[in-house]
Amino acid sequence: MPYETTWETSGVIQKFRGVVSSPEWFDALKEIYSGPRLDSFRYVLRDFLDVEVFDVGIKMLLEGRAASTLIQERAPDIVVAVVTTRPEIIESMKVASSYGLDVYPSGIFPNVAEARAWIAGFQKNA
Repeated sequence: MPYETTWETSGVIQKFRGVVSSPEWFDALKEIYSGPRLDSFRYVLRDFLDVEVFDVGIKMLLEGRAASTLIQERAPDIVVAVVTTRPEIIESMKVASSYGLDVYPSGIFPNVAEARAWIAGFQKNA
């Protein structure tokens, strides 16, 4: 499996590695959105630092954002942090966000420490 999900007290971390394609991406989203703890968490941190190939199309990224609109009422206070330094992943995320379907604040960070600091800023304001 090219990803691992770790549930924390206030959120979830998904660490991706190797080759990530659309089916794995969709499975990772389903794991979060169908989880019983969705009501209680406040962040999603997606770590792509160990990804060698990111083969997820814009259509799949947009479908993930559309799915977020379906869970927003149940989980309104989530923030999404993406950790990557790969230009193709950064560009894909930015293009998908340009469609205006993002329902949650999101950010892209070069390391987990910066992502966690950004997440902590939202938690202090909650």
